Amino acid sequence: RSTPRGAVSFEVHATPAVTVHVIHSPTTKPSTDSRWPLDPDMEVVVTIDVTSRTVDDNQVKISYYDREGRELAVAWLYLTCVEVSLDVDWSRSGRVKSKGKDKAKWTWGPDGQGAVLLVNCDRDSPGAGGPDSGQADVRTLADLQDMSVMLLRTQGPSAIFAEYQVVLHVPESDADKVRVFHSVRGDAHPLYKPVLGPDKLSYALERAGHGDSTFYVEGLAFPDRGFSGLVSFSASLLEVPHKVRGAGPTRPPAGSRRCRSQTPLWPPQDSPGTPIFTDTVVFRVAPWIMTPNTQQPLEVFVCSIKQGSDSNEAFLEGLRALLRKASCKLTVCSEQDTRSDRWIQDEMEFGYIQAPHKTFPVVFDSPRDLGLKDFPIRSILGPDFGYVARQAPEGASSLDSFGNLEVSPPVTVAGKEYPLGRILIGSSFPRLGGRRMAKAVRDFLLAQKVQAPVEIFSDWLHVGHVDEFLSFVPAPDRKGFRLLLASPSACYQLLKEKQEEGFGEAAMFQGRGGREK
Repeated sequence: RSTPRGAVSFEVHATPAVTVHVIHSPTTKPSTDSRWPLDPDMEVVVTIDVTSRTVDDNQVKISYYDREGRELAVAWLYLTCVEVSLDVDWSRSGRVKSKGKDKAKWTWGPDGQGAVLLVNCDRDSPGAGGPDSGQADVRTLADLQDMSVMLLRTQGPSAIFAEYQVVLHVPESDADKVRVFHSVRGDAHPLYKPVLGPDKLSYALERAGHGDSTFYVEGLAFPDRGFSGLVSFSASLLEVPHKVRGAGPTRPPAGSRRCRSQTPLWPPQDSPGTPIFTDTVVFRVAPWIMTPNTQQPLEVFVCSIKQGSDSNEAFLEGLRALLRKASCKLTVCSEQDTRSDRWIQDEMEFGYIQAPHKTFPVVFDSPRDLGLKDFPIRSILGPDFGYVARQAPEGASSLDSFGNLEVSPPVTVAGKEYPLGRILIGSSFPRLGGRRMAKAVRDFLLAQKVQAPVEIFSDWLHVGHVDEFLSFVPAPDRKGFRLLLASPSACYQLLKEKQEEGFGEAAMFQGRGGREK
């Protein structure tokens, strides 16, 4: 429709930075003088890989010819190439790399791609009452090390960025899961300005076109029911009506990156401008990973009970001797700290979170909430030691204690590999009235994905914990472990044998106060 009347062929010439691609059918060929026949199915695509120094410094000339080879008309296309690129550690190398492909895609595994984000659940800030994620500012440089770096690169003629705006934004569904800080120059030290998060969905870059802008991203929430762990950020180049000079239509700049926006950027009534180009990146919040007891221990926590007939002083002396031989740290929790609650295994479980740039342990606090309920957050949460908890609104049962939470070493089940093992939790048969672990805890464990939980029938026991009848121990072979499984039937058979041997009247639990013999 835009070709001159009588034109039957054309040729294209461009300045050196422009690459011209003519898309045509296999039977269509250019003439000896490089002129192409006009064909309705033919397309001409131009690309630029070099950022412009000035406005309209790249041109494409299209000449149209009639059957006699006379030039009928010339069309000029003026191009300005700017770079707007949002970059993260999509290759998981520990460094932010530019020009990543499919940055909006995230895949699992050692050959996968996609950036990883840590929940900032430790406490690097002195005097903070809870994890650092509860603070809306950056208080220490150590806090930054728990965050993931995101770079927004903007380059091109300053005249373009005087008329167009660069905006960083996060979907409303993701905003309460993350917080983003912009590193800006201060009088003496860098300042870290909170720009995106639960109460802010977009941020307009004030000095676009001057290279890299550095942002730090922290996770605020672990994967859970209704949250897969994936969060996305986008940078958009917007044509803003009040910034564009002149009354007529303007020519948008040609971008050096291309990415289709999958969802509307803002509701139409609140739109600050028309998006010309959008670049999107995706993070996955690192899951909480539980560690099996077959690994080499680093530190052992134990409660001291000195008062009453149930003193465990003899047990502690034996444990101290053993850990000295193993060169393992021992932390003894006083009765004052534990409020005479000895069951520390039931109160908490250890795991960790990991990203290419940082790994640290995280304690999982159970909804049991007895004498030890404040111990994990008061005594374990600290620098590079995180904390997470789930509650049981329906009321906690014995099965919510973490003696009912175990994890296997790495296993292969029916050909499927579980390199981080599988979580084991005790439960009941699916029948009315049976006990189960709190839904909030089960939902949390399922959402981490990497240790696919298995429910085991344990409700037949009075306490009902899986650690009452199974345990994993190291083994010096290729498998590397064995499962020790207690057998009630074997125990019953042993007692029968002793009865038949004449020990039927022997006292059991002798010396245990308050128990029938």
